[in-house]
Amino acid sequence: MTNNNDNKDDKATETPVPESVSESVYEEIWTPPIAPFVFFLPMFYKYGVIIAKTNNTSTTNNEDEHGNGNDNENESDDLQQLQLTFGYGFSRPWDALSAKTVPIRTIDKDSITIGTASWKDNFFKYGGWGIRLGLDGSTAYNAKNGDYIEFEYYVEGSGSRSGSGSGSDKPGKRRKYRFVSNDVETVASLMRGEGVGVSVNVGGDVTSKDGDKDTDTDQ
Repeated sequence: MTNNNDNKDDKATETPVPESVSESVYEEIWTPPIAPFVFFLPMFYKYGVIIAKTNNTSTTNNEDEHGNGNDNENESDDLQQLQLTFGYGFSRPWDALSAKTVPIRTIDKDSITIGTASWKDNFFKYGGWGIRLGLDGSTAYNAKNGDYIEFEYYVEGSGSRSGSGSGSDKPGKRRKYRFVSNDVETVASLMRGEGVGVSVNVGGDVTSKDGDKDTDTDQ
């Protein structure tokens, strides 16, 4: 009886996973260095990057209604179902106000870049850390200094996406984002559709690709 009660308590405190998410392909969740400074904002207690497969096919149907559903025939079904989530939350990136979710299929693969930002870069370009709007119109989820991924994606329903080339043949609204990760190489590779279908990383409080704890919280 005691074990059953413990299990119920654990379930009650878990952050729910959306029903549309069926499998995590990559997951990292850790405490950002800014957390102590925003203790009065629980949605910033954790930062994470999650790439997961979804069971939801409604997005593809919506694309068909806008005439965008048949121009990704060369992409795998796995890539069509993947979504990228990054940002903050109480125990994982969750709330729409503090995290961002983007279908992988809407990302311009040629726009994906990797870089490293110092505290000066984050301060002068974004005015600080957290969720910031840059001078170039990009939105940054810069939970710490260091490695980041920058990319652009197409807002669904705003225009056609023909092929996977440059933005010149994909009219529509584009949004630019930057987010940090403990394994930018792996995340960027998955965003490009490389290695899709293989579970790369399992979450934890700062879990690296090889399953080792990463205690890097340098500012």
